[in-house]
Amino acid sequence: MRSMTKILCLFVLGLSLASLTGCNRVTAGQIRGNMTPELRSTTRPAELRKNDLARYTDNNLRGVWDDMDRFLLLHRNSRLTPWPVP
Repeated sequence: MRSMTKILCLFVLGLSLASLTGCNRVTAGQIRGNMTPELRSTTRPAELRKNDLARYTDNNLRGVWDDMDRFLLLHRNSRLTPWPVP
């Protein structure tokens, strides 16, 4: 009975130690080579940078249509003047 308890305790200890190990070993050189792998710029991750670029592109492309209307004189005149504008 006592030997069965020892065997069970050793089995549980071995199983717990085996669960703490991982398959991927990270070396100190890999960590020193890239301390922050999730950051592409100084402070922002790549996904946030991609979101910013998508928003800038969208705003710029929508602005092209406003610029085209002004270039073709299709944009409505300003209503800030007190005199009627034909």
